[in-house]
Amino acid sequence: MGAIQILGVLVLLIGILLIGVEFFMPGFGLPGIAGIICAMAGIFLTGQNASQRIVVGVITIVIIAVMLVSSIVIFSSKKIKSPIKLDTDLQGNNLFIDEKDMEYLIGKKGFAISDLRPAGKGEFDGVKLDVMSSNYYIKKDAALVITEVKNNRIIVEEEK
Repeated sequence: MGAIQILGVLVLLIGILLIGVEFFMPGFGLPGIAGIICAMAGIFLTGQNASQRIVVGVITIVIIAVMLVSSIVIFSSKKIKSPIKLDTDLQGNNLFIDEKDMEYLIGKKGFAISDLRPAGKGEFDGVKLDVMSSNYYIKKDAALVITEVKNNRIIVEEEK
């Protein structure tokens, strides 16, 4: 085995390791991209001809598949906390605000803290809310009044 093949094996192992790291990190980032590049370079450097490169590539794919299945099995058990999956349960019967609970806002006065085109942000009694104007543009810092709550949206008009 020559120096190029040894280098190829090292690069291939680094690539497989980086792909394994990517299984434990959310998203697809630098370890995944670097792992794919290293694995491909390692496959190319390890094999002396096309048939050897195909065999090394198939073995690499099998190793990566076994690592993927193992990580899925490990994180499926409740013993180890997954860095990807949210395990916290939300408590309570009604986790959403009902439209009826927001009706007390009708008539409140405030001001626009962003332009409303037609949606934006407004501040009412020191509380910032996502609001929507009734079909027209309202400039920032304009005086607002809440006119209705419809489909969990707070509808405002410019105060006259």
